[in-house]
Amino acid sequence: MAPTSVFEMQRLTVKELWNNNIRKPSEIIKMTGSVEHLPVPGRPLVLTPKKRRYLGRLLKNDNATTSALMTTKLNNLYPDLNVSTRTVQRTLKNKLNYIVCRPWSVPLLKESHIEARLQWALNHI
Repeated sequence: MAPTSVFEMQRLTVKELWNNNIRKPSEIIKMTGSVEHLPVPGRPLVLTPKKRRYLGRLLKNDNATTSALMTTKLNNLYPDLNVSTRTVQRTLKNKLNYIVCRPWSVPLLKESHIEARLQWALNHI
């Protein structure tokens, strides 16, 4: 079966070199010339790495902020960008690995607890 495209020809050449124990990418490029990457399928991402870093900084500076507020700040900073709140949420989860969680609900200290803590601190100075 004859190769039908340039990429298939390169794939067969690389496969042949691999079978002959030439496995370093630098050596394969020397033998075959430039090995071009295939174009990435799918829609390009709306948020560039710079904009994703900005979202990360926003969240790091104020971790109690909402995704709606972050969306507003991002759209104000980049007027040509029209990003939705859902896109920001998806980016925070999938690209920046942030986990959404609520803070623990803990009971407030009673007067007796406050006095006991103060007494313990005074005893351990």
